[in-house]
Amino acid sequence: MLPSSPYYLHPNENPALVLVSPVLSSSNYHSWSRAMTMALLSKNKLQFVNGTITVPLRTDPLYSAWERCNTMVLSWLHHSISPSIMNSVLWLDFASDVWRDLRERFSQGDVFRISDLQEEINSFKQEDRSVTDYFTELKILWDELMNFRPIPVCSCPTSCSCGVFATLQKYHDNDYVIRFLKGLHDRFAAVRSQIMLIDPLPTINKAFSLVIQQERHLLAAGSSQLFVSNTLRQHPSSRKSQPKSASDSRQCTFCGKSRHTVDTCYEKHGYPPGYKSRGRTSRAHAVLTDGEAPSLDASQSVAILPPDSPVTLTQDQLQQLLTLLPSSTSPTHVTNTASSLPLQPSVSSGPSIFDDDWYS
Repeated sequence: MLPSSPYYLHPNENPALVLVSPVLSSSNYHSWSRAMTMALLSKNKLQFVNGTITVPLRTDPLYSAWERCNTMVLSWLHHSISPSIMNSVLWLDFASDVWRDLRERFSQGDVFRISDLQEEINSFKQEDRSVTDYFTELKILWDELMNFRPIPVCSCPTSCSCGVFATLQKYHDNDYVIRFLKGLHDRFAAVRSQIMLIDPLPTINKAFSLVIQQERHLLAAGSSQLFVSNTLRQHPSSRKSQPKSASDSRQCTFCGKSRHTVDTCYEKHGYPPGYKSRGRTSRAHAVLTDGEAPSLDASQSVAILPPDSPVTLTQDQLQQLLTLLPSSTSPTHVTNTASSLPLQPSVSSGPSIFDDDWYS
């Protein structure tokens, strides 16, 4: 017998073979039927279950070949359904009868299952799934619903010319695309809006392709940010890792302290307005010359004034100020007239200035 004949059985065919997995249960008939149909078609035995091949007479030479093939298909069916269902069809002699019995029992539209599918599809969201996983799970639900509610096909003797079935198919495809887009995560809001503005709407596969490109772009951007973050964490700021700047080694020739030079020495040129030492009494704008700073009595202390306030001196204070001026014409080095002095007996009294109080 020719291998192309449906009556041909390869010597390696096994009656205990399970053609599909999972096996038929009370809730997966449509997916099982689809898988079983493809398996039988690949073995060229689908005609034995769909009624294409009728039972020949016992006197027909093909009867023995038909009987062997029918028994083989029956065994495949028995091993591809759950034990509880298999017991209900065990005593049927023809593979076509088993196939028809299963279809009549499990393929009818279940109103409760249809309502559950509609609710699942309308509430299904991507959440933390990838776009591929989200699309796959949605497609499974959508295809199962279409098995229960297929789009009608015109059965008129003459072909329909009004285009109503093409319109129904278009509505179906658009609903599929809209449902897919509406369930996407909010991070895809931009690409979702762009796709929904396209007229006409793209196919579901095209919409999936556009969204998956956006997902790859977001993943690449996230990886770049993670790389920068890890780099900064592994390599702290150069400001922290570098040694102290060269200004730390400078030495003042006037006061002997470090971190500044004589050109910026506060003790020589006076403290800036509003200067406050850390936790110590302010000595801002103390007047210093090249020599020793004169001492003042407590009664001669000058009150602290705002920077823009006019300075008024008594006659005694003015006389003391005049005595400080040199009688010769040699250049003086008096700078930064004091605007405030601490309420201390003398400028040199009080807490000392620490190195941390100096800034250049």
